[in-house]
Amino acid sequence: MPTLADQVRRRAHVYVAHGGKSNRRQQVDRLVILVDWMQANFRVTGLEQIGKRQVIAFWKAHRDMAPATAYAYWLAIKVLWQWLGRMKDPPKPR
Repeated sequence: MPTLADQVRRRAHVYVAHGGKSNRRQQVDRLVILVDWMQANFRVTGLEQIGKRQVIAFWKAHRDMAPATAYAYWLAIKVLWQWLGRMKDPPKPR
């Protein structure tokens, strides 16, 4: 069974092939860190199971994150939201 990180890398293959390469690779790396954390703390087996609850828990667990870093993670989560076909933006860090 593929892990969430494998699922992110599989979806990101086409995403990284277009646009700014270094930025997109950084976003994929952030998404891998994010989904690894979610898989360790929640019983999530697929990307479609990731929702607001997991994102808010991630923000609460990483309150000490610098504002610029939190914004970069939020942009990466926004890409994940687009892959999943979600209409609204993901929860923002506070």
